Amino acid sequence: MCIKRSPLENYVLLLDLVLKMRDKPFKPKTFLKKIRPFCKTEHSNFRMLHIRVRGAKLGVTIQIKKDCFVVCQNRLIHEFIFYGNPFEFSSKVLLTKLLKHNLLTA
Repeated sequence: MCIKRSPLENYVLLLDLVLKMRDKPFKPKTFLKKIRPFCKTEHSNFRMLHIRVRGAKLGVTIQIKKDCFVVCQNRLIHEFIFYGNPFEFSSKVLLTKLLKHNLLTA
């Protein structure tokens, strides 16, 4: 059975998830599993992640490089680069940065 939620509800639930997360090292597969109920996700070999809050029109593409995350909002030119070792980063820190910069809202 599928639950129909508005983008705002999914966004609020994602914020709640961030508050409950602990700071553990970033692992793409685990990260996608945690946010999947609230976000539509795709990945290319866990180096390129496509994330969109369910019901929203815009999403982000996250490219995982050796020393940073490169985040580009779909259909926009701007890129956001978050430096730091992606494998020492935590999923919580990455999600907090995405939400802080309003990259997951349309």
